[in-house]
Amino acid sequence: MQSKLRNCFYNAENGQKDKKICAHSLPFIESKNMANIVKTTRYFNYVSAFMAFMLWGGWAFYVNLKDANNAGVISGLTQGTASFMITFFLVHSVTRLYHRFKHPVAKLLFPAIVTVCFTSMCLLLIHSLAGTPHILMTILPAITVAFSFCLFTSYKLHKISRNAGTHYE
Repeated sequence: MQSKLRNCFYNAENGQKDKKICAHSLPFIESKNMANIVKTTRYFNYVSAFMAFMLWGGWAFYVNLKDANNAGVISGLTQGTASFMITFFLVHSVTRLYHRFKHPVAKLLFPAIVTVCFTSMCLLLIHSLAGTPHILMTILPAITVAFSFCLFTSYKLHKISRNAGTHYE
């Protein structure tokens, strides 16, 4: 009983548990113990992160090359490093969020939407602080591919869980 109470939202007016919005009563929220989490391999994570560094660091260098003396190098290193770290975050975040939902469409879409919105805001902040001249041109292609990558990762997790027999749906 205690574990179910922790997963519920409370009504702010009277402090009572609102049974209509308990996580265990919602059809798309997974509230059971996530001990059987399906994960991607380390190889997949590292290769994806390295490719993100090369691709998006190179893109940022190219887009910002003609502006200031070092704008291309600084933007390229900033975007490459951010893309490398964000790719690890994307895989971890999508994996965690994937297991929070029960409905197949929610498992596919919500992890991608939540993760890409968060990382987009981080990229905007980082490039603003780094002084990148063309921020939107620098990050928009990466954000688009990141969303596709998150969808692919969710689909990959779905296939792995289906093959392993730990299907949550």
